[in-house]
Amino acid sequence: MDRPHLTRRSALRLSLSGLACALGGSARAPHEGRRLYRRVGVAFGTTVAITLEAAEKAMAELAFAAGFAEVRRIDRIASLTRADGDVARLNRQGFLDRPDPALIAMLDVARQMHVASAGLFDVTVQPLWLALDAAARRGGWPSEGEIADFRARIGQDALQVSANRVEFSRSGMAITLNSLARGYAADRVAEAVAAAGVVNAFLDIDELEALGARPDGARWRASVQHPRQPDQSVAAALVSGCLATSGDYRYFWSPDYARHHIIDPRSGASPRDFSSVSVLADNGLLADALSTAVFLVGSAAAPTLLATFNAEALFVDKAGAVAMTPGFPWLASL
Repeated sequence: MDRPHLTRRSALRLSLSGLACALGGSARAPHEGRRLYRRVGVAFGTTVAITLEAAEKAMAELAFAAGFAEVRRIDRIASLTRADGDVARLNRQGFLDRPDPALIAMLDVARQMHVASAGLFDVTVQPLWLALDAAARRGGWPSEGEIADFRARIGQDALQVSANRVEFSRSGMAITLNSLARGYAADRVAEAVAAAGVVNAFLDIDELEALGARPDGARWRASVQHPRQPDQSVAAALVSGCLATSGDYRYFWSPDYARHHIIDPRSGASPRDFSSVSVLADNGLLADALSTAVFLVGSAAAPTLLATFNAEALFVDKAGAVAMTPGFPWLASL
């Protein structure tokens, strides 16, 4: 058995084709009296970036400070390993008093997605995920009996959530917000930079969120990475709202990608229909959750789930074939 493979490459890339953009600095932008600035940092175990227009450097610095403060805040809340993180404390104690409102917001969308996906989207899958990962790291795989034992610890109906307390009603439970936190962080960054006076910005928090327009007046654009060829893209898209991608190549346990980090909580198996799903939705939290939920429900149920939340998607199947919903803003080229 091969050991787990982790890739931190972003599935989505901002395109600034035809625009002057100096990384870490600024460039003259067509919007009168404004310049384009970009700042890169690290959060959620990967690089994140904010690209924005500002009338002066002081405004850009204020927006960067506020934006990256929000990234760090959500990263801490959702962290599975930081001792002071809300999720880590909940998993350790089995309860959490006075949870951060950000945690409640993410868990509310988790509840909605759990219902809409007929239980396939389940943030309490973490104990089973850890068991599969630990076995793969040892070069093996759990037996059906072992998987069944861990499945007994899963069930979003056993996660009790209120504004004052979050609590597990079964022993041995744990949650993960890996399908929610980056999108939620993108939303909070968008609010922060807008509050600093920024009208046009593009946020790469491992999910992509757009505000306003590019310096040339066109909508922001992104390329969607080929799931098997990291230096190639399968499509380009206009972005308004948020674009989020889930892919079997992000963390996988078998070289054929048959076993990977997205798992069915009922069986521990990974879905077989898609190699990647990119969802465009009104906000990052919804896009992030939907990209995983659509991956889980598969091709037959995907259109109904997407329509429920007024979202569009681009799919790449295991053979590399690309399909998309009728309203996905696909571009022939960047």
